[in-house]
Amino acid sequence: MNIKDIISKKKDILQYLSKRQLRNAFKSLNTVAANSQDWRVLETLSELETNYKFMLHYFFEKTEDAEREKVYNNLLRSLYELTDDITDELLKIESSNIFFERLRINEVNAPLSVNDCRAQLKDITANLSLLELIENEEEKKRKAKDTAIRRERIGSEMFNAIFVSPRAKEEDLASYKAFLESIDIHTREKCLLVSAITLNLLHRFDFRKIQLLMYAAAEEEMQVRARATVALIIIMQMYDVRWQYYPELQNQLDTLSENPDFRKSVRTVIIQLIRSRETERISKKITEEILPEMMRFNNLAGRKLNMEELLSDSDFSGKNPEWKKELEESGLADKLQEYSNLQMEGADVFHSTFSSLKNFPFFSEMGNWFMPFDTSYSEISDIFNTGDSSLLLKAAIIDSNHMCNSDKYSFCLSLLQIPQAQREIMLHRMGAESEEMKQMQREALEMNKKATEETVSNQYIQDLYRFFKLNPYRGNFFDIFKLRLNFYDKKTIAPLISDAESIRQIALYCFDKDNFKEALDIFEILIKRGEDNGDVWQKIGYCKQMLDDLDGALEAYLQADLITPSNSWILRRIAHIYRSKKEYTRAIEYYLKALAITPENMSLEMAIGHCYLELKDYEKALNSYFKVEFSESKESPKALRPIAWTAFLSGKFELAQKYYAQISGKNPTVHDFLNAGHVELCQGNLSKAIEYYKRSAQMSENYDSFVELFEADKEILVVLGQDKLIFAYLLDQIQYLTNM
Repeated sequence: MNIKDIISKKKDILQYLSKRQLRNAFKSLNTVAANSQDWRVLETLSELETNYKFMLHYFFEKTEDAEREKVYNNLLRSLYELTDDITDELLKIESSNIFFERLRINEVNAPLSVNDCRAQLKDITANLSLLELIENEEEKKRKAKDTAIRRERIGSEMFNAIFVSPRAKEEDLASYKAFLESIDIHTREKCLLVSAITLNLLHRFDFRKIQLLMYAAAEEEMQVRARATVALIIIMQMYDVRWQYYPELQNQLDTLSENPDFRKSVRTVIIQLIRSRETERISKKITEEILPEMMRFNNLAGRKLNMEELLSDSDFSGKNPEWKKELEESGLADKLQEYSNLQMEGADVFHSTFSSLKNFPFFSEMGNWFMPFDTSYSEISDIFNTGDSSLLLKAAIIDSNHMCNSDKYSFCLSLLQIPQAQREIMLHRMGAESEEMKQMQREALEMNKKATEETVSNQYIQDLYRFFKLNPYRGNFFDIFKLRLNFYDKKTIAPLISDAESIRQIALYCFDKDNFKEALDIFEILIKRGEDNGDVWQKIGYCKQMLDDLDGALEAYLQADLITPSNSWILRRIAHIYRSKKEYTRAIEYYLKALAITPENMSLEMAIGHCYLELKDYEKALNSYFKVEFSESKESPKALRPIAWTAFLSGKFELAQKYYAQISGKNPTVHDFLNAGHVELCQGNLSKAIEYYKRSAQMSENYDSFVELFEADKEILVVLGQDKLIFAYLLDQIQYLTNM
């Protein structure tokens, strides 16, 4: 079997198991196992299938067996694990996936065990303490750097070993726990262990490693706890189907979920994961809208503006007020305010900025993508030992809640490419802006005591996003950011967010971020729970409307109208959907109800006119359009075209001629000249008609597109009394005149 066949077979087997089609699963597993030529695997499979046949026999013989369900679940559990093991053994031989490449290396060069790493890291911690006793500064720096490099090597070896480690045994779980519990191990390495466990679990289900994540999610160290919670939610989402076969996992999760702080953290992380799906849209907006606009606006006052100047009134005191007016008219201020709001919300606004700065050798080491930012890391430590500038750097970047760890490393590695003198100047310029940002962070912390942990989990999700989107081996990994956002639909996760506050917050967040499918599903859960209020029905209607389910949307809006009658917004939506369904009489009924509530809303009157026009009730349509014309400003008349066209259709050619004459002086379009030509044609003014047609043709992309527009109106012209024989003459004459 080649690599593609093995992967395909594995998918098939997992699908059979998820559907509990064990006969097919056994058949496919035997095919795969035969290629492994491992008699122990074939023997195990044979034994499992024999046991299953006996179970079926006793079941159909109606033999009572209180343990049957437990036996069946254990069988499924064994088959899942056997599937992973057999396919991994086959892929290990030939696959170029980085997992198997690292696995082959480890089989040749035995890596350090977790216990060995723990012992060596404890020794490093002791050495770091002794460094303080060295009086010679140069010697202290040299030994500190050597120790840092040794620490990094151990961390990398540990990460790589755990990443490809086999299914954990009890003694392995004990070693992992001892590592996390050790007071001599720094948080940085504990976080690396959690990330390595996570990557390993993304490749292969391992219930003991999941137990470790749950253990870590209850840790006192906030960095470790936040990362473990993020990882746990992703793993639960991926392996929701398998979870039921491991009661020990559910028991541990039940215990963990008794902690209200853990449940709040789960809700927070879920919202952050939902928000992460906006990263590409935000990056596109920044690169295609905000940055180009800033570059265009760069000549303001002859210098480059920073965000604070653009958003703060005080910064413009004493300057030419025309500059600020120009800024407001450009729309850049609104874009920058939106950028600032996204940043304060925790959105990933720096992904596009730093995505091109992931080519440093630092990022060739897989574990470094997940490392908490640490100024003692050997490659960047020098820029934090230069007096005032290092303090400015720490204040401006390191303490920033808006940059993830990966981007902080990118920034510092980039600084190393700049000569020190220029670096000092740049850091001093950043100092004042940093103080304002830090003040905003302090205020946010006062408002939300959980902000620190929320920041850590948010930054970690951004680190994960960069790894799965930017690392050179990304094609070797399943992209966790392509998982569906249906957390509420997972048996493992749903109970953790089942309280009314959590489910409502998640629903509203999905809705606010235009994830309408997920929002709809959650709103429907709220309805089933009895939250049968008008607001929920409105949002259900809107979600269905955005998902092109007009019938469903109409049903929801009508339900909302029953609960909260006389709501203009609901009435307009109902009318709009009836109009979309070409039920114009019903649409008019609801537009009139909405108009009675907001009589000054001329867009409703315009919509009513359009409905009458579709019903060919031209008099009533004109009546509505005249009301709009009477109420609107002379500068931007919206009713001219509808009046002109309706008058034409109703045979009131002089009225139509009058209005098309007005339109011709107000930025006329291809259609305006075409319709004006129709009016003149119907009045027998052939020369004027040809002149209008010629101008319409000249504004068209080409002659064929003009002909297409003309021919679309032929039936109307015939109904209004025109001989269709003239059309060919007209079109030829126009082509001659325009030379098109």
